[in-house]
Amino acid sequence: MNRLTVFVACLTVVPAAAPAQEFRDVDARRALYNKAYCAARHDSEDARKLFATPPGSKEEAKLLRSLNQMCAFPVYGGPALEAEGQLMRGVIAEALYDQFHQKKGFVDPKAAPFGNLSPEVIGALGAKGQASLAGLDFAQCIVAAGPDRVDALLNSNSVTGEQDKAFEQLQPYLGPCLPKGAQVNFSKLVLRGLLAEAAYRSLYFTAAAGKK
Repeated sequence: MNRLTVFVACLTVVPAAAPAQEFRDVDARRALYNKAYCAARHDSEDARKLFATPPGSKEEAKLLRSLNQMCAFPVYGGPALEAEGQLMRGVIAEALYDQFHQKKGFVDPKAAPFGNLSPEVIGALGAKGQASLAGLDFAQCIVAAGPDRVDALLNSNSVTGEQDKAFEQLQPYLGPCLPKGAQVNFSKLVLRGLLAEAAYRSLYFTAAAGKK
């Protein structure tokens, strides 16, 4: 089944961050990005393996725990941040996307992003995992339609709010990528993360195809 066909049903449960997970505070958001980029830099192998696993899976949870422990950045001297799974996955995806550009298309064949999933595997992911898959389908459609606009978004500064203009430039692509009657109801930070993963997947498979 094309996961986008169930997007309308899943969209309402995409794990948009709960109030404490919005990271609207500049220092909290900066700490979140520092943590993700630190984890991707110091444990790039596990960071790449994260995207070989579908969201909501037991394998993803294990890798996220490991990556979360890799780097911890307190805010105002408080406890280290613990981001919700999809949110952390998205920021790590952005770190890998940047890393991929820096390494000029390095392809790790042992950590290829996951491909088509069987109905049994999808069913075992639970509501949040299935919603994240639907969100990723939505993001992949946007990346295919407007790769340059997505690249501009991922190069914008999410901490200062510079990304708002980049999101405005993406507006023409959102509607056509949504099933009729669906609405986007997750935060910009979660959507940015989904787009980062979709962009990383596109870069990876394009580079892998060129190396065959």
